[in-house]
Amino acid sequence: MSNLFDKIEDLGGVKFLSNEDLESSKNKDLSIVNSIMGKIPDIEITEFISKFGNSRFIKDVYAKINIKPGFLQSGEIEIGTIFGWGGSKKSIPSVINQYFSPDQITVAFFPLFEGYPGDIIYYSLEEDSYGKIYYWYHESDNDDYFLANTLHDFIDDFFIKVEDDSDEKPLLDDELEQINVKRKKVGLPPIDNFRNVI
Repeated sequence: MSNLFDKIEDLGGVKFLSNEDLESSKNKDLSIVNSIMGKIPDIEITEFISKFGNSRFIKDVYAKINIKPGFLQSGEIEIGTIFGWGGSKKSIPSVINQYFSPDQITVAFFPLFEGYPGDIIYYSLEEDSYGKIYYWYHESDNDDYFLANTLHDFIDDFFIKVEDDSDEKPLLDDELEQINVKRKKVGLPPIDNFRNVI
């Protein structure tokens, strides 16, 4: 588990969305997951959520994927909020209650990350795919997209996108304000005039 923690730190670490200690909610939340899904994830997953849940990466982190679904413009996906314990809209029980339904995610799952806004990256709790990582695209009628066999395999493919922006001009204040309003609506942190997350 420590090499997984090291990888997160190598990517620049995370910023917690709340100062509240939510570890006390862990047992209650796992009980809710078990009552809805009939299973809970391995201890490795619960330790990961206890350490990093309710946070976002400080830098813009992406994951490489082997198959390019039609909704992606490239073979990579942005990694959003790491879901966690507690009662917020980004808590694991809240995400399950919102998305586990016949017209959304129909399999037993444990939410790990938000993908692009409204999309969920999850750990399968299904018997035949237990522990595998999938991507659920909110506008798709297709099956969910397989990403990796384990959380370790998935996180091993995380990277920070480095773009050559040497010729890029800083955003004007009006542009910046409009962009940050849109980012706030989808739960993303604001950026500065040079497009750095602040």
